[in-house]
Amino acid sequence: MKKLIAPVITALTAVLFTACNKSKDQAQNTPQVEGQIVIVAELSGDGKRDKGFKAAEDALQRVPDMRGIFAINDPSGLGAVGALEKAGKMDQVTVIAFDGMPAGKKAIKEGKIYADPIQHPDKIGRECIKAIVAYLSGEDVKPNIDIPATLYTKDTEDSGEPLTPENPAGASTGEKSRGLIGATCMDIANPFFKVIEANMRDEAAKHGYDLIYLGAENDVSKQQKQIKDFLVKEVVAIAVNPTNSEAIGTAVKEANNANVPVFSFDVRVQAEGAKVVSHVGTDNAQGGELAGQAMIDALGAEGGKVVIIDYRGVESCMERVKGFKKVIDAHNAKLQ
Repeated sequence: MKKLIAPVITALTAVLFTACNKSKDQAQNTPQVEGQIVIVAELSGDGKRDKGFKAAEDALQRVPDMRGIFAINDPSGLGAVGALEKAGKMDQVTVIAFDGMPAGKKAIKEGKIYADPIQHPDKIGRECIKAIVAYLSGEDVKPNIDIPATLYTKDTEDSGEPLTPENPAGASTGEKSRGLIGATCMDIANPFFKVIEANMRDEAAKHGYDLIYLGAENDVSKQQKQIKDFLVKEVVAIAVNPTNSEAIGTAVKEANNANVPVFSFDVRVQAEGAKVVSHVGTDNAQGGELAGQAMIDALGAEGGKVVIIDYRGVESCMERVKGFKKVIDAHNAKLQ
């Protein structure tokens, strides 16, 4: 009896699997209202170039007639470009990324990426230190300091190289330090965070503070330990770019208990009971809206199928996707 049941189950499974795949293919090929932009897939690229490449390759297999890719940062966008070049699909698919880091801007000037809503890490670094200094001086500080994104295209004029650890301003008051500020970011190898570091360091020096700036290598346990070490070093304030918005809460609470003010930058702390004085970062939803409008402009009256390469679980990236979808949905609604 068991020998008879097994082949029947296998046959039924095959039929159901085939039916599901047909259903998915039919959904992808459903006729759309002319000019509409249809988001047919969201694939995770984890913000990395190699994973962005793999996600784009998978997308080309699933949706060979897609016309656009929105990648939530430059590394995943550049990975997508690599996959499109390999497949000979650069003329078919428009890539829009996010960040505006040097490699991304270069790809835009070369016509490989259509546009980037760009962040301003120099402003994020400076405004974060300014908020810390203001708070330590007894001034009121806004709970949220949003830095608007701007759209970078092939026609955008560059305003010069930002400060980096390799290109510092070297500002210093020459006076005795007013205290040590501890800062930790999720990935110090990322050029974005290097620009933040250089500008934080420069702004801190201008106000007479020293800065220790560390990278957590995307390891929340390492970042928690860094914050504990900051407390041992008796820092006067902590700035954190959390690797995990919720898991970092335990370390933030330790700082709260030690009466050391905590500020977040780029990514928010979202742990219950963890107190942050102020968050400084890009208005990511607004940046996502810029990306959505850029996709509409690029695809024109024809519209088409679009794939999103996202970074799940990272609040800033989710906000970008939300803003992108908001504009695309509004565009499609007008065509109903």
